[in-house]
Amino acid sequence: MKRILLGILTLLTIGGVSAQERQDRIDSIYYNRSGKSAANPVFAEYLRIALYPADSTARKEYKDFYLTGELRSEGYFLRIDSLDDSRTLFDGENNSYYKSGKTFEKKHYANGQLNGSYQQYDESGELKIEACYLDGKLSGPYKTSNEDGSFRIVEYSEGKPLHDYYLLTDPQGNTLKFRMADDMPVWETPAIAERVTNFQDGTPWETYFKNGLIVSLTSSIVRDYGKWHRIGILIVNNSTIPIEFTPETDIVAYSAEEINQTTDLQILSYDNYMKKIKRSQAWEAALMGFSEGLATAGAGYSTSTTTGYSSYGGYTSFTTTTYNPTAAYIANQASQQRIANFAQAQENERNIKQMGYLKRYTIYPGDSICGYIYATWIKGNRVVFVINIGGAEYLFEWGFDRKNSYLLNQ
Repeated sequence: MKRILLGILTLLTIGGVSAQERQDRIDSIYYNRSGKSAANPVFAEYLRIALYPADSTARKEYKDFYLTGELRSEGYFLRIDSLDDSRTLFDGENNSYYKSGKTFEKKHYANGQLNGSYQQYDESGELKIEACYLDGKLSGPYKTSNEDGSFRIVEYSEGKPLHDYYLLTDPQGNTLKFRMADDMPVWETPAIAERVTNFQDGTPWETYFKNGLIVSLTSSIVRDYGKWHRIGILIVNNSTIPIEFTPETDIVAYSAEEINQTTDLQILSYDNYMKKIKRSQAWEAALMGFSEGLATAGAGYSTSTTTGYSSYGGYTSFTTTTYNPTAAYIANQASQQRIANFAQAQENERNIKQMGYLKRYTIYPGDSICGYIYATWIKGNRVVFVINIGGAEYLFEWGFDRKNSYLLNQ
């Protein structure tokens, strides 16, 4: 109660002259939680002290107090409705406070309507809502902060949203679009002008930063169980939802000639490429086995030729073939080891390719994938790759000669 009395004295004394000396009028009104007049202070939520200056040109002031004495709000008014505070017409800057004394709201009025900037804070002092009003209606961006540090922004005009989506900006500065109806993301196809080129160890990567994603691609021509376009891909998910990525269905590729004739290129799935490797390695293993079989077929046999005097007269040659089981065993063991080493080398190669070749993947927020896939090679002078994520298309275009790929815009 002492705080209320102190606030009243402050309100009533202006320029060292008391309200009584100026013949000002003072009103005190109790309101309940709903802003209705409370006939009995026991049921009141706050007390309003209103100052009506004797000078008609002076501004009318008020102070609201919690019943425990803390300042609740203060500012200026045009007219106070003692029965229903929602019909009170405020004027100029008006501020409200938590019981702790920290600012809760900052509002500006003109002609009894909200006009200009509006801010709302939590009790720790963090800005929670930032907006602008024109003639009592929201106008411009309405920005609210979330507990995770992100901001939601809705654009208003004459009190109505301009779009059917809102913007969400995360703490890293990524801005995403979400539909108001169901809070689902709105993926937008980036313009080619948004594509930038970065270099990693001298290799160029074309990159988009869009929809909270980083989508980056590089291309080269390789010979690896055939001739292919080797497509290196990096996708970083900085959005707020998981995304599904299946290379063989979410990537479209085509080769183009100078006369703009295009030919679709097949994207090899992980399973198809592994099958191709296994078939090729099976033939290699068969040839290896056949070669080793020929090499060891005569192992252990040795032939010697001697020359002696025949009883029939003159000299003659004698050929003798002998078999050494120990030598045959050693040769066979060496052959088996070479075959085993060859098979192990093939398996190691498959394992390496399995680790790098991209498959279907769910990329969760904050997660990323990096790897490669192959597209069939067809003669041409440029190749185009289009990655589809959530309906948004990320286009990459590369030129190439007979040996290598290269950026068209480098």
